[in-house]
Amino acid sequence: MCRAVLRLVARRRYSTMELLRSQGRGCGLVIFSVLSGHARCMLLTTMRLHPSENIIHNRAVALGWLRLGLLALIVGTMMIGAASAQTAEELVQLINDYRSEGRSCDGRTLQAAGPLAPHAGLSNVQISGTKDLRKALRKQNYSPASFQAISISGPASPSAAMDLIMQRYCQPLMNPQYAEIGVSREGRTWRIVLARPVLSPDLSSWSDAGREILRLTNQARSEPRTCGRQEFGAALPLAWAPRLGAASLTHSRDMAKQNYFSHRAKNGKRANDRVERQGYTWRNVGENIAAGQGSAKQAVSAWVSSPPHCVNLMNPNFTEMGAAYAVDKKSDYTIYWTQVFAAPR
Repeated sequence: MCRAVLRLVARRRYSTMELLRSQGRGCGLVIFSVLSGHARCMLLTTMRLHPSENIIHNRAVALGWLRLGLLALIVGTMMIGAASAQTAEELVQLINDYRSEGRSCDGRTLQAAGPLAPHAGLSNVQISGTKDLRKALRKQNYSPASFQAISISGPASPSAAMDLIMQRYCQPLMNPQYAEIGVSREGRTWRIVLARPVLSPDLSSWSDAGREILRLTNQARSEPRTCGRQEFGAALPLAWAPRLGAASLTHSRDMAKQNYFSHRAKNGKRANDRVERQGYTWRNVGENIAAGQGSAKQAVSAWVSSPPHCVNLMNPNFTEMGAAYAVDKKSDYTIYWTQVFAAPR
C-alpha cells in the first residue's frame, strides 16, 4: 500500500481522504526519504479512519505529515547532489595529482601533463559510443578538438575508482592533449570524459587574459581551500607585476614555439631564472603552467583542481603575480599558459 500512496502523491491526484484510506489499509502515514537516488516509504504510525473520528483533525495531521515528507524529499535530494558533486571533485583532484608526475604506461615513459579543468557540460553527457558522445557534446554546446570517454563499474569511492582507472587507462589519463574533464556517477558506475575544446576565436590579448587570471586567482584566494591534503585559510589578494607578466609571456611563447610542456625550458632555465632576467629581485617565486585550455577561466579552474598547482595559488607568502598565454597551432596543445608568483625582496 505504500507504493499506492507514493503513486498518488507523485501524480498529485489525491485527496486527504484517499491518503487516509490508503493508510487505513495498513500503510500508515508516510514520509519520503532519498537513499541512493531512490524514494522509499517509511512507516511512522498507523492511523485507521473510523466514522466516529474527527475528520478535520485527521486531515490536518495527514497534511502536516505530507508537508514534512515533501520537505524531507527536497533536503534528501539536495544532500545526495552535494555528496555526488563532492565525490566527482575528489576524483578530479586525484586524476590531476596523478598527471602532475611522469608515469610509465604499458612500457612507455610519459612526461607529466597539465591539469584538467572541470567542465559541467562534460559531466552531463551520456556515454554510449563515440558517435553518440560527439552528438551529446554538441548538445552541451561543447566543440571538442579531441575527446575520449571512460566508463568503469564497481568502485564505491573516488580512491577505489582511481585505482581501477590507473590500471586500465594510464595512457588516456596522461595524454597531454586533453585540457578539460567531466565526471559523473550513478551508483557504482563512474563516467569520465576527457576533452580539449576548440580554441575560442574571441580570446583576448595575453595581457588582458593575464589580468583576468589575476582576478580569478584572487577570487579563489579569498576563501579557505583544501589543496589535496593541505588546508589553507583565505589569503590576501595578489598584485599585478608587469615583470612577472613578461616572464610568463616569455615561457609561454617558448613552450608554444618549441612544442614542449615543462617548467624547465629547453635551455635549462627555470622560473627563477626567467624572473631574474626581467630585473625582478625575488624573495619567493613559484610557477604554474597549463596547456590546451581555451580561456583564462579554464586555466585557473584547472590549477584550482590540481593539488600542487592549488598550493601555489593559495600560498600566502606570495604577494604578486603575472600571467600570459601563447598560441602556436602547429604545436601539440595549441595554447600554453604560464602563471608566475613571487614576493619581492
